[in-house]
Amino acid sequence: MTNDSSQQPNGNADVPNAQIAPNAPKQNVTIRDVAKAAGVAPSTVSRAFARPGRVNEATAQRIYDIADQIGYRATAIRAHTDGEHLNGMLGIVVADLSNPVFAEYTRAAQHECLSNGFGLLVLDSEENAVIERTSIHTAIQHIDGLILASSRLSDAGIRKLAQTKPLVTLNRSIRGIQSVIGDVQTGLTQAVDHLASLGHNNFTYLSGPESSWQDGVRWRTLSSICSRRHLKLRRIPSNAPTFSGGFRTGEVFLNNPTDAVIAYNDIMAIGFIAALHSRNIDVPGKVSVVGIDDVQFSSLVSPALSTVRLPRKELGTKGVTEVLSLIHHTKQSNDRKPIMLESSYVVRASTGKANPSLTSAIHA
Repeated sequence: MTNDSSQQPNGNADVPNAQIAPNAPKQNVTIRDVAKAAGVAPSTVSRAFARPGRVNEATAQRIYDIADQIGYRATAIRAHTDGEHLNGMLGIVVADLSNPVFAEYTRAAQHECLSNGFGLLVLDSEENAVIERTSIHTAIQHIDGLILASSRLSDAGIRKLAQTKPLVTLNRSIRGIQSVIGDVQTGLTQAVDHLASLGHNNFTYLSGPESSWQDGVRWRTLSSICSRRHLKLRRIPSNAPTFSGGFRTGEVFLNNPTDAVIAYNDIMAIGFIAALHSRNIDVPGKVSVVGIDDVQFSSLVSPALSTVRLPRKELGTKGVTEVLSLIHHTKQSNDRKPIMLESSYVVRASTGKANPSLTSAIHA
């Protein structure tokens, strides 16, 4: 006769017999049941299934063995909250995972998820509302809550989505939806004041995507700041918030140059500087350039980029804590005021004194 215990990879010698009933699997087995039998925290069980590399190999194997014995399955990771069964997984939708801003949101969110016993499913919308909508539809049944980072969906679409799952938006304010926003007001004010102190009075804004809520906020904020200071400001549209998108704005800019430029993000600013350098136009000797975000390599390019620093790690972390508070019902449903995280301005080598002969120098 075959001994059933020999079929288990490590046997069952270290599993309390009272917790195992192989012939009568426990109904509605949860993560807490597995954790109790294994002598570990529920968050450790969640990580063992969602992120096994984060758990000691021997501990993970013991958890798997116990889960099999008491009838728990990884395809139904569950946790108890006020009687509800959860999947133990959050989702985050980002506009472009190749952009270091969204990569940092995702990393911070994942760390916060893991510390709370949740896994994280990452969806890249590729700056496309159709892809975003489709990927969410595919994933929605597997997640307990959703974080939308710079979503391209309509306000109505996001409100409808929030009726099916607890939802938080990053850098997008929608009435009735909890949001966490990096507020550019302080950083842009400091940037404009710094440029003005260097003698700059003509500004160009390199815009972001038309569908971007952030782009609208950044343009309106910058317009208001410049208007109060009686500084001239114009806008150049871009077809993509990327290096190539920034590079392509260079030709339009040179048709009617200004002595200072503020870009929608750092990547565009770096692409724009490359376009000027290809025409032998010095930055900051003839044009001062400022980005927004303060991504890691902004300090490594030449010249190092002056930029408005946004608290990306804090945004990703706060997004998770807020959606978990909705899942666990620890926050009042009528408390939906945007959570604003302040920005700051970082001065580097891409900004300098205004050149009074800028226009003639460029057209010479």
